[in-house]
Amino acid sequence: MTGRIAQLSLAALHMAASGSYTDTARLARWLYRFGTLPRGPAIDRDFGPDDDPMAVLGMTVGGRARRLLETTYHASSVQGWYSFTRTSTEVHIAAACKLYVSPRPEALADAFASIADTFVRCEVRSFKVGRGIEGLLRPDKIVAYFDDHTHMVDVAGALARSLRGCPVHGVPFTADISGDGLLSSGIDPPIGDVAASWRSWVTKHLAASLTAARVKSAADRVAAALADIRLAGVDPEHWRPGVEPFDRSPI
Repeated sequence: MTGRIAQLSLAALHMAASGSYTDTARLARWLYRFGTLPRGPAIDRDFGPDDDPMAVLGMTVGGRARRLLETTYHASSVQGWYSFTRTSTEVHIAAACKLYVSPRPEALADAFASIADTFVRCEVRSFKVGRGIEGLLRPDKIVAYFDDHTHMVDVAGALARSLRGCPVHGVPFTADISGDGLLSSGIDPPIGDVAASWRSWVTKHLAASLTAARVKSAADRVAAALADIRLAGVDPEHWRPGVEPFDRSPI
């Protein structure tokens, strides 16, 4: 494992295995949030003192990104997210795959307008953006949804070109597309699964393995977790889903 996302994912597993977690659900939440940046004075300086940094995204009235998006998307606010759906999209149809776009928070002022422009031009069906400062400090701060993998790869290529040189945050436990961790992908479980997203499904599996093997050494616990997630249908070297990744429930 040498890529940025692979390194982040492995670091998360080693830290978790070295800790004293015995509660599977708590450990799964910790793994899910791994890589979230702490809020401090520098963040408040750059984003403003309140919890709604719309100006940084260009989403205030008259902002560039807002002007781009409001011609094509219906915007709504849900817990933790701002959601954007094309007005012609049948929202009840489950997406086939998802794309994570992960700039560092300090890069959003320059990057988000370009991301919004690409989503509009490439007719991305829907996407969401982390709500508030805390939402933008998480690695999976921007997530786009697609009906087919080819379209997702095309959009990722366009974003890689327009965001070249953008500082990278990186989303653990996702499949790297861009090679530097800026763009990665996943596939959500079927509707009705207890885990609502790709990363929550993966981290629940990993947490179950780590807590079940807690009498072993940290290295053995990591090895067991990687072996179990491979058996569950996920390639743990690249965090790519296999043909049937949702056949097994967490231990």
